[in-house]
Amino acid sequence: MTTETVTNKQLEILLLIYRYRFLNRNHIQQFLNHKDHSLIIRYLKDLTDRQILNRIYSTQRTDINSPAIYYLATKSKSLLKDYEKCNPDVLGRVYREKYRSEAFRKHSLFLADLYFKFQEAAQKQKAVCHFYTATDLSSIAYTPLPLPDAYITIKEGKKHIKRYFLDIFNEGMPMFAIRRRIYQYCRYCNGSFWQDHNKDPFPKILLVCPTLRVQKSLLRSIPKILEEEDADISFFLGLQGGIQKRGIQSDSWETVDRINNFIK
Repeated sequence: MTTETVTNKQLEILLLIYRYRFLNRNHIQQFLNHKDHSLIIRYLKDLTDRQILNRIYSTQRTDINSPAIYYLATKSKSLLKDYEKCNPDVLGRVYREKYRSEAFRKHSLFLADLYFKFQEAAQKQKAVCHFYTATDLSSIAYTPLPLPDAYITIKEGKKHIKRYFLDIFNEGMPMFAIRRRIYQYCRYCNGSFWQDHNKDPFPKILLVCPTLRVQKSLLRSIPKILEEEDADISFFLGLQGGIQKRGIQSDSWETVDRINNFIK
């Protein structure tokens, strides 16, 4: 039994990092909707001093003013293992978090950025956005495997709900691996895994591409794969750089599906 105790706000921080894997101080402050950054810094310092969280500072001169990045330390397992929202199997990965690559950390941080961009876009439309990470989905049997980076629902009005699976492709990821992900979604759809467990329409797929080259390649290959697999799925392709700069807008995505092939 652990002798460590944390405040309710510190527990919120641990749960956020459990869900997103890596977060910086700005993310945490936004999630908690806290105006006083000095208090957040105190919470985080206490958790790192007690080795419940680990912290990474950038060593690059260009990032000297970048906020520190936080992730769960092994000691956090004993604090979270009995919490109903935490999957014990997922908590087992905590001891390996310190070995994650820089690309993985950037991926996690960008996922958190996307959460706020989707919330901002939903608020402008007077809609409600729910954003579930891969960690949130880990206990649900019928989700695609490998797990998507997120499952997103956007409720407009009382009844109209849009549903999306989201994948972020990292820079340098080989095209064969990216195309393999398209096949996985096709076979997931054709296997009726979603349809057998859910009365709602099959979600649309949001794919965030690292470069224009990757996006253009997918615009050509997705219709061919959909025809080959006889799958009826709509894919939406966005560019990471554009989304980072401009947020989620009506022209953030290029739509491609089997019926219409490519819709600007």
